[in-house]
Amino acid sequence: MMLSSEPAPLFDRLICAEFRAHPHRDAEIFSYVLNGQLTHQDSMGSRESLPRGCVQYMSAGTGVSHSEMNDHDETCRFLQVWIMPDKRGHKPNYGSSQYEPTDRHNKLLQVLSGTSAAPSWPSIHRNGCISLHQDANVFVSESDAGKEYELELGPKRQAYLLCMEGSMQVNDEKLQMRDAAAVKSDDRRSTLVKLATQQGAHFMVIELAQSDD
Repeated sequence: MMLSSEPAPLFDRLICAEFRAHPHRDAEIFSYVLNGQLTHQDSMGSRESLPRGCVQYMSAGTGVSHSEMNDHDETCRFLQVWIMPDKRGHKPNYGSSQYEPTDRHNKLLQVLSGTSAAPSWPSIHRNGCISLHQDANVFVSESDAGKEYELELGPKRQAYLLCMEGSMQVNDEKLQMRDAAAVKSDDRRSTLVKLATQQGAHFMVIELAQSDD
């Protein structure tokens, strides 16, 4: 995503070699690794390779260049999301978080937090998460068949839900791998989002404020 609270770029990428060094400015960018290992290198001197279930984060701020590469034998698949920050001119920064499969198994693992309080949904698990320069919260889960969740979106909040692997139900909508859904509450009332993973699913939930526009 590239706007603070409207749909924008979310990339599902496969890397066999390298995305060469390229610049970014005033963007919150995070990657979630699904297969293989993703290597990040940037002009701040950071270089790191992370495997499945881990998160790489870069706040581009006043300007930074970086490259992403797969320097291992297995094809790397990862999700990358862009979010516009709360203001321009933040100091560039890189960070990462590593998790075990048990951290996200049949629970909502919070991997990024925002500038306001996170929702108090049941089944949330926190084991250290990266802070974004925006009012947004990001969760991932790898849930078995038959698992159900109820997520309450507060007034003027919204959620983007992406099925990364498997299949799932979001309210009355069936999602297969790489399908996504968006749900918005209204200005005064909360909205209940029901998730079900009848056959098992690995999914991401991005909860954030709605735009004032």
